[in-house]
Amino acid sequence: MINYKLQDFKTEGIDLEAFNKEAMIERFKEVSVTGINVLILIYKPVLEEITRGGIIKPPSAVQDDLEYNSMVGMVLKLGPDSYKGDQFPSGPYVKEGDWVIFPRGSSLQSKYEGEPIIMV
Repeated sequence: MINYKLQDFKTEGIDLEAFNKEAMIERFKEVSVTGINVLILIYKPVLEEITRGGIIKPPSAVQDDLEYNSMVGMVLKLGPDSYKGDQFPSGPYVKEGDWVIFPRGSSLQSKYEGEPIIMV
């Protein structure tokens, strides 16, 4: 059994103004995704603990922001069997680089090179 600590899953967040989608996909090039799985980078905003007006946010407000926003992510890789078969006559619903919404707690969450990811 592995005992994870909360700090193991802390992230600096993604600044969408400076985000380079292609560079992020390249970082995960060597990661293997098998079967029908889809690897997604979980979107976590850059956390502002103090608002522009100078109000200090309590830790509970910061945590609520994380829980709400963890339902959005960018597709990093598709498994070789993703979206194959008769049930997908028009082909894949998503491709690498697409932003998607997925159910919170829908599958295995982890970290790779400091980035929060989920396999669905």
